[in-house]
Amino acid sequence: MTTYRFRFKHDPEPTELWRDVVVGLDRTVDELQTVLNDAVGLDHEHLWFIGADETYWDSTVQYKRPTEIEESIGTSTEYDASETTIGEMADQLDLEVGDRICYLYDYGDEWRFYGILKSIDEDEAGDIHPQIVNETGAPVDQYVPPETDESSRTT
Repeated sequence: MTTYRFRFKHDPEPTELWRDVVVGLDRTVDELQTVLNDAVGLDHEHLWFIGADETYWDSTVQYKRPTEIEESIGTSTEYDASETTIGEMADQLDLEVGDRICYLYDYGDEWRFYGILKSIDEDEAGDIHPQIVNETGAPVDQYVPPETDESSRTT
């Protein structure tokens, strides 16, 4: 079986706040997001998606919160994050070590993280629950909007 190791970095402060997450290929994108949110100080009350590359709103593929799929009228290819495994996402995005994905949480405040696929270990169990294995920086205060360059925001 296989595990994936991602390093998720806070977009405006990538050297000050990051988390390494190891997750088995049989776990869901939703499970990955849940562990990541807990690790960086975000709750589970807002809309979110994990997307291709580091393009955020312009991502052509989005793995979304299950309730959002039902309401969505988006223009990207959308998948239910609770029904998509990490292995399926890696195949769909053709992920290789060094490739990036994006994570956007709370469409109003736009908490932005990008994940770098650091390694693929084919000798580990594929059902390993997502776990934080390394980290830098204190969790964010979700109620203080992140500082971003306003010119880079798109809606």
